[in-house]
Amino acid sequence: MKHIKPIKEVKHNDIVYHLFREEEEGLVCIKVDLGHLSAATHHPMLTQVGRGGIKPDGTFTGILTMKDKDGKYLHPNTRGSFVMKLLIDTELETGKTFKQSKSLWVHGAGVSDNLDKFNEGLAKGLNEKEAALQTWSGQWLKAHHGFNAVKDLHGTFQEEKNETGKSYKHYTEVVMFFYKDDQS
Repeated sequence: MKHIKPIKEVKHNDIVYHLFREEEEGLVCIKVDLGHLSAATHHPMLTQVGRGGIKPDGTFTGILTMKDKDGKYLHPNTRGSFVMKLLIDTELETGKTFKQSKSLWVHGAGVSDNLDKFNEGLAKGLNEKEAALQTWSGQWLKAHHGFNAVKDLHGTFQEEKNETGKSYKHYTEVVMFFYKDDQS
């Protein structure tokens, strides 16, 4: 069982986000109360919506879980942008340096908006880096942290044809790193 230590609570958009730090791995964990009660204790059960951290090399990795397995939002007021900001800002408050963000997008019905947007860009003729930068994560990281480049992009794909019959790579899983292109 993971031991977690409360960090703080943040209210946004009528939702209280509970932030914890996992003692073993040191990751930040964000949970919300969706109104479910524990059968054993009758206390609120918190649902995880985000988990991540910045490693010593400056790489942020995290998981946002805004939707259920059917692709429906866990709560209409939760926003991935706010959860991502909370994860990163909480790490920055401890003095960590944020140099790049590792993204892993995996196919799943209605659960990977980034992967869907990435594949849509490839089908329209964008190269892989351009397609990555026009996703939600790419746009958010550029707007909030100036990350304007992509490196080490790789994954699982199959060749498909777009509407005009041109071949493109359609990914079912992809990994990449977003960063500022002025870094050495």
